[in-house]
Amino acid sequence: MGEEEITPNNIKENQSENMNGNINGQEENPPPEEMDTNGENDVNEDDLDEDNDDMSPEEFAALDHQLDALNSALDDIEQKNDNIHSQLLELLHANREIRTQLQQDKASTDNREDVNKTNEPKA
Repeated sequence: MGEEEITPNNIKENQSENMNGNINGQEENPPPEEMDTNGENDVNEDDLDEDNDDMSPEEFAALDHQLDALNSALDDIEQKNDNIHSQLLELLHANREIRTQLQQDKASTDNREDVNKTNEPKA
């Protein structure tokens, strides 16, 4: 494969690909100098303002729409997770009740067998 010529269009495409996620499916980490001692991003607000100046209103609206869609998807996932959690709790409680009932039935059966053995005439 030959090398591609670097043009402003290529750079813009790479930026939009990075905004939508790395092509290889790997997360990009900020350079170590942008990380604070807690491992969080330590980005200067002036840098953020400069980045916002580079975005057109259409790009900003598209990014805002993507973030809204992600937020909605995360809310849906959280709701499904809560539903699954409640169903699992119900199942756990039902299994405990059944296990307790089975143990009581077994103990009752064992007691009846012991009583029957002691009441049987010995030959």
